[in-house]
Amino acid sequence: MESNPNEKEKKPRKRTSGKIKDKERTKAKMVQAVGRVISKKGYTGLNASSIAKESGVDKSLVWTYFGSVDNLIEEFITQRDFWKYTAQDSIKELFTSPKIKKEHINALLQHQLNTLLNDSVLQRIIHWEIGENKSFLRNLADKREEMGEGLFQLFESEYKDAPVNIRAVIALLISGIYYLSLHGKINGSLFCGLDINIEHDKNEISKTIEYILYTAFESIERK
Repeated sequence: MESNPNEKEKKPRKRTSGKIKDKERTKAKMVQAVGRVISKKGYTGLNASSIAKESGVDKSLVWTYFGSVDNLIEEFITQRDFWKYTAQDSIKELFTSPKIKKEHINALLQHQLNTLLNDSVLQRIIHWEIGENKSFLRNLADKREEMGEGLFQLFESEYKDAPVNIRAVIALLISGIYYLSLHGKINGSLFCGLDINIEHDKNEISKTIEYILYTAFESIERK
């Protein structure tokens, strides 16, 4: 029997690409579920059962797709980390800039302050990183340090033998942002009489970050 020339030939459905997309969607759901569990129960509530229940998948997929619960959590934290993810575009721009200026660093620090104040999950992650010794948290910190080292090497040679160690200045500013944000948002209490939850006090802290950074750079540039 001859086939009808006007009849379109049916092509077999590509199931492989469909399966890949389904897998990626499921993995994304599981990663997002980690954040919801942290919001509801804190990091102590993170386990395969709670993540699977929140994402609506079988918990065996935690090991099938990620190898371990820690690997899944690390993937989520990497996607929420300020320096590795949120500020990724700004940092890439710095690496291509002819010169890193104090204005660039100040913009990053101000962005970090605002991000941490408004992201309750990120607050819990930082608190977790400070309070517990976990390999995936250490991995994240190490990767963050590698990226930071790359930035320092772009401009630190200009300030060799300077009277102020710019690494130490930035370290104090970043750690201050961490502590003030966590203290104000988790405890909701004053620190040195300032309430970072009030716009006026938050702006005073923001202006002081800029003042300290700019004063340090000006001292270096006058050497």
